[in-house]
Amino acid sequence: MTAMSRIIVLLSLFFILAEGHPQIIFKNNHPAQIYVAMCRYVSEGSYWMTTGWYTIGQGGERLVFENISAKDTIGYWAMTTISEEKFEGKKELIVNDDSKFTVKYADKPETALKNPNYSMRKFIILRLPPGTTKGTINFK
Repeated sequence: MTAMSRIIVLLSLFFILAEGHPQIIFKNNHPAQIYVAMCRYVSEGSYWMTTGWYTIGQGGERLVFENISAKDTIGYWAMTTISEEKFEGKKELIVNDDSKFTVKYADKPETALKNPNYSMRKFIILRLPPGTTKGTINFK
């Protein structure tokens, strides 16, 4: 096998594997910039973890979850910059209102007491349907 053939095989394998990894993309079709916080249930430790803030400009998109499985529980909470319109659900988890963050045990009320900038937000919980490898959340 020539060097060029090996490169072509490796690139083909890369694209095949990349397509097979489940992922969720956020697309901003809203007239304002959006700030997003994400959550994931960590089953090995039995806790929720939140992270943010991710900014998605008007018309932009961002890959936010990669290598998720059908059994992963993930979610998001988002807010626009202009009207402060919220995209929220029912699962209450902790975020840091003032800066980028990662909060472990984000479902525990006592965690919120550790920082005066922590507050509870109601996250939308997602699951990819079995056999689905890609999902897009459109903010409108």
